[in-house]
Amino acid sequence: MEVKLVLMADSEFLVPPVLLCGQNLAEPRKVELKAGQAVVFSRPQGGQSGANEDALGIVEKHDGGVCLAVADGVGGLPRGLEAANLVISFLADTTLNKNQPVQESIEVANQQLLKELPSAATTVTVAEITDNVAKVCHAGDSTLLAVGQRGRIKLKTQCHSPVGIKEANGLDEKEALFHPQRHLLNNMMGDPAMWLEKQEGIELAARDTVLLGTDGLWDNLFLSEIVEFIRAGELFDSAEKLAQTVIERMDTPVTGQPSKPDDVSFILYRPNPCTEVDPADKD
Repeated sequence: MEVKLVLMADSEFLVPPVLLCGQNLAEPRKVELKAGQAVVFSRPQGGQSGANEDALGIVEKHDGGVCLAVADGVGGLPRGLEAANLVISFLADTTLNKNQPVQESIEVANQQLLKELPSAATTVTVAEITDNVAKVCHAGDSTLLAVGQRGRIKLKTQCHSPVGIKEANGLDEKEALFHPQRHLLNNMMGDPAMWLEKQEGIELAARDTVLLGTDGLWDNLFLSEIVEFIRAGELFDSAEKLAQTVIERMDTPVTGQPSKPDDVSFILYRPNPCTEVDPADKD
């Protein structure tokens, strides 16, 4: 399944199904959706073509909803991009052609990954959003964040890693960002013991923003910075700020700021403004 690129006016829009695997984008790209608006970005470490082991996908569902997914091939193991590509492509296919719950699709994809690429592994985070209600499944440290217009966090998934567990139990964010074991994982696709963490029934208001990103994003920015970038304003502008800032952090380290060179990929999504604003976001 190939990415489709359609020219509209003076801008470039991606038309679902969108699958980006191992891409090197110069800037974020808008995605045309019926159920909302989305922007995607994917870039290898240092902008080096051919080195990106991230993949992402956006598929519109037959029920009018949308499926968003990101995957990050695990570094230190072979064929990371192939693993991420296999998982995203499999999820896109099952979303388009089968009435299969996302959890079941991920579990079947893991069995296929174990069979076809037994030495490879990848993270995965998937959000199914229908009628502005989200279901989320993930394994690994690619993270999903949902925030309101005023910055209230509705959901942030926990990283399946030793440092992620420590952070969930009170480790300071700055200590977690600079922790020497931050790169380690304890749950991933490609492992027979993989398990999925699930959240369901997450209601999204018209001005809420959902962000799915690989660890190249989260390892280079503080949570407060990310929230401030995405909570309000034009979605494409938010994506540009995220991309520019994370690349600057990687390329030009500054004392006291996180800086970890890595591939970086993310999806930003907002539902159509057809529902009432969340009361918690009203003045």
